Amino acid sequence: MTVNAGSRRVMEKCGLRFVRTFFEDWPHPIEGSDQGDVEYELLRAGWEAARRT
Repeated sequence: MTVNAGSRRVMEKCGLRFVRTFFEDWPHPIEGSDQGDVEYELLRAGWEAARRT
């Protein structure tokens, strides 16, 4: 979720890159869901580079 700053920071520290914010219609929305969800990615090249260090 966009509002989960701690989780987003962990993903960034692990080398994942922010891709987009998106919005879904959840059957039972929770607090903060109105601000959207986030998608992160880790490309193979980045993963391989991190393994070498």
